[in-house]
Amino acid sequence: MQAVKMNIHPSHSQHSSNTSQSVFLPNELVTEVLSSLPVKSFMRMRCLSKFSNSLFTDPIFIRMHLLRSARNPHLALVTSKTKNVVPLPVCHLLENPLITLTDEPHYLMDDVCFNQSNSRVNHRVVGSCNGLICLLIFSILDQDITFRFWNPSTRTISKALGHLCFSSDRVNRRHHRVSQYRSLKFVFGYDNLTSTYKVVSLNFQPRNRITETKVFSLVDNVWRNIQNFPAAPLQFVYRFHPVYRFHHDYDGVYLSGTANWLGVFEYKVKSLENYVIISLDLGTETYTQMHLPHGFVEMPRVDPTIGVLMNRLCFSYDFRLTHFVIWQMMDFGVQESWTQFLQINYLDLQISNLDTIGYNFRDKELFMVPLYLSENDDRLILGSSLEEQAILYNMRDNSVERTRITNKIRWFLVKEYVESLVSTSE
Repeated sequence: MQAVKMNIHPSHSQHSSNTSQSVFLPNELVTEVLSSLPVKSFMRMRCLSKFSNSLFTDPIFIRMHLLRSARNPHLALVTSKTKNVVPLPVCHLLENPLITLTDEPHYLMDDVCFNQSNSRVNHRVVGSCNGLICLLIFSILDQDITFRFWNPSTRTISKALGHLCFSSDRVNRRHHRVSQYRSLKFVFGYDNLTSTYKVVSLNFQPRNRITETKVFSLVDNVWRNIQNFPAAPLQFVYRFHPVYRFHHDYDGVYLSGTANWLGVFEYKVKSLENYVIISLDLGTETYTQMHLPHGFVEMPRVDPTIGVLMNRLCFSYDFRLTHFVIWQMMDFGVQESWTQFLQINYLDLQISNLDTIGYNFRDKELFMVPLYLSENDDRLILGSSLEEQAILYNMRDNSVERTRITNKIRWFLVKEYVESLVSTSE
């Protein structure tokens, strides 16, 4: 059996020679211990031996470490002013200490993406999967989009990949370029069938009412056209056809090898029967349609959203400007498994400015997004458009707190994150 040799020097109080004592640890034990460490601690331990250093690139060890890291979930917080993307353990938020996020250089998107600030370049977080964060970089001047894949834990980042360029005949003016950029939505996820990371792009074209779909794979760095999206993504519809409801921008969500969006079949007909969840299997690249919960009987003034809580697809919406409602799909893809998880009055959440909502709702645009649910289903983190702090809701005693972070956070860009050793080259 192979083992790691460690030299342990005796203390002065021991009656022994000055020679070191050798302790041999089986590699199996070393692997077990190192796989339980945070990435930062593991990086420090790589120098113990050639064997421990080799684990850094061992696919089996990387998967083992990833599974154990999932027990300590993080949220990737995006700051408003400095554009930091800071992974923060969820336990720190739930304990609710006073927190000031530091401007560490390797967390700054400007530095990570360009090594300098560029006013003609926009960038944002598309998603997070297995410890990799997908960053979208849009150049207004060059009329193109690229992506970089970043592991904040190991401080490694890929070169610019997945180049998309807008045709010159459609983008002859700056606002047209920005409009076309905004007509694109993306999802970043993992294809379990081929063990590949992929980005899915939706390009909605309102004139002919089709949504082109492309898939990019990190393995070959190529975009491929697949079957068009079978509905119009909800967040696109009201950008081009304004109605009385508010809408807000969000990408689709990744869950267990699938990319998922809210869609609508006939957006000129105001019927709940036209609304649907479209799921794309990243392995087979085929679509599945799922109906909304039967208990969803009235379209709200703010667009509903889908998300992921405890590895379950969730559907959330405002109900008559008085309550926030969340449904969970307990068995993915099974319509009958929709279960109403939460219906809570805004008064119980102590939402600020409630007295101004009423008929002045258009001025406030209240919408909420569930960000995280604890393992015991008793603590829920919510983001509200009316506040700069997230809401910590304890469902056991119906108590409410606000996070205590001094930085301004873009809560609607927050993604779940897990520390990992996953390489950006995979």
